[in-house]
Amino acid sequence: MDKEKLTQIINTEENQEIEFKEGCPSETKLSEIICGFANAEGGFLLLGIGKKGEVKGLHCNFDKLQQNIANARQHISSSPHISTTIHTIDNKKIVVIDVAKANDKNAHTFNGAIYVRMGSTTQKLEGQSLIDFLKNKQILCFDEQDTEAKLSDLDENRIKHYLSLRDRQDYLKSNTIKNFIINNSLGKENGVFRIKNVGIIFFAKEPILWHPQSEVRVVRFSGVEPINIVSQRDFRSDIIENIERTIAFIRENISKRFIIPEDSPRRIEIEEYPSSVIREAVINAVVHRDYFSYDGIQINVFDDRIEISNPGGLPPGLTKEFFGKRSVRRNPLTYKLLRDCQYIEGLGLGIPKMRNEMRKAGLRDPEFNFEGGFFVVTLRNAKSNLKSIEGLKDLNPRQLNALDYLRQNKTIKSKMYANINNVSLPIALKDINELIKFKFIKKVGSYRGAYYLIRENKI
Repeated sequence: MDKEKLTQIINTEENQEIEFKEGCPSETKLSEIICGFANAEGGFLLLGIGKKGEVKGLHCNFDKLQQNIANARQHISSSPHISTTIHTIDNKKIVVIDVAKANDKNAHTFNGAIYVRMGSTTQKLEGQSLIDFLKNKQILCFDEQDTEAKLSDLDENRIKHYLSLRDRQDYLKSNTIKNFIINNSLGKENGVFRIKNVGIIFFAKEPILWHPQSEVRVVRFSGVEPINIVSQRDFRSDIIENIERTIAFIRENISKRFIIPEDSPRRIEIEEYPSSVIREAVINAVVHRDYFSYDGIQINVFDDRIEISNPGGLPPGLTKEFFGKRSVRRNPLTYKLLRDCQYIEGLGLGIPKMRNEMRKAGLRDPEFNFEGGFFVVTLRNAKSNLKSIEGLKDLNPRQLNALDYLRQNKTIKSKMYANINNVSLPIALKDINELIKFKFIKKVGSYRGAYYLIRENKI
């Protein structure tokens, strides 16, 4: 590290990637800090620097310190990559430990625990924070979790249907169902045969008994508000059947028009949404949802739009700026099975294709929102016209109710919005996004910590 960079680090306050220690920490403390940096974004531990960046210098046996650092690293499993350098500033010696970030899908542990750098502190993860970390690293993956299911719980006809989609109808003539499960990474046998979750949601006789959250609920409303239900279906079969029946229901419940081309006497039926866009949106909801969540997929069909919401915000490793440009798989085995039977191309082209197809049909681009742990896709048809909201008179009763709540309580979260209005979270998020768009409220924070404040100059 050159002197300029070292000076820049010292002049920076402690943060996610920088920590100062005036003296020489114990091996235990060194292990915790190094482990925390490695499990976050990596960082620098500077010894001989005060909390405010004062150069204090070290007064210790440097050979012993080097050995302590080496021991601290070895006590971490797996040992992270670090480099240690000694620098002299104003005739005072300091030590810089440069810790590299852990590889994807890898976590370092010390004494069996996971430490992570959060802000300017190192924290030991426990409870929900530990589960969230493992999920974000895709170390804890729903697909891969073992179940207590037996071969007798699987439906041979579902397996045969899947094989036919892959043009492998003869597979079971020379292989057993157990072979199929193991060879496709849907289960394993290490003394005891275990079927993974992914095998259940695709091939169980009753997937809903094992994972109730795998259902897809589709509702057709009359008008543009979720008030009058025209038709409703809950699909509780395997993933493939849920996809097909959901798409069929939506297509049955949207309008169609007919045109007769000049060069043909036969009329052509045109749906108000491109069928390929509906298909892509439904498949994405099924394959990318968070199956650890007990919430199901909810699809609402209105006169002017379709709203498709699934639990799970942005998949781990994907930022908003790269959404639609990169393919990140929250459920890799589910993704692979659907790709192998050609439900998914696997090239990360789905979102751009949806935009292109909507534009070709003369419709607005799909809207994608990540709010409150849900991913919501809105498809608008030619009737849809998001009206400009100029004043309070243009707001719906739920939005007015929320503004009254904000006047009394200063802040509101999306779940509270849903609770006080007795509506679902996706509907609450739609209302909130309109209030943000037309500057009645503003958002503070992100993800689960997000909340909303009123804009007094607008009210």
